[in-house]
Amino acid sequence: MERQLARRAAAGEFAAFGELVRAHEPKLRALLRRLAGDNADDLAQETFLAAWRAASAWKGDGTYFAWLARIAWRKFLSDKRRERATAALDEAEAVGVDPCAEQISAIDQAMRRLPERERMAALLCFAEGYSHAEAATIMDLPLGTLKSVVARARGGLVRCLEDER
Repeated sequence: MERQLARRAAAGEFAAFGELVRAHEPKLRALLRRLAGDNADDLAQETFLAAWRAASAWKGDGTYFAWLARIAWRKFLSDKRRERATAALDEAEAVGVDPCAEQISAIDQAMRRLPERERMAALLCFAEGYSHAEAATIMDLPLGTLKSVVARARGGLVRCLEDER
């Protein structure tokens, strides 16, 4: 069913793409909220717009969601690069409030402390249940590199959670 919808979307059928969006939007937004916080909705919209523009690029190898997650990851990285460039111009913005508020769970606090690449790998492998191979494809990394990133993420999470005690 998903492959048929994707083929129809690639042929320019907006209704088919709408069905794909409805099927994957909640999960993608949830992933992005955990990765990007307040920017999640904007990133989700950018992701779906990019997916519509490149609808014929999905070849059916892997899930449609994994393809969307890969687009979202790249959008997130681009957004972070723009954000860093802006912050470099305005150093006063760099001095701010700790993003970890009291009401955020200990795991969410620990996740937020991880570098973006480790956070995404942890979200994909630990929270979303993707295999290392699937996560490597989504993040466009060699499998061995992804495994190293996951190991660093696991270690970082353990250290952060131990610090909370």
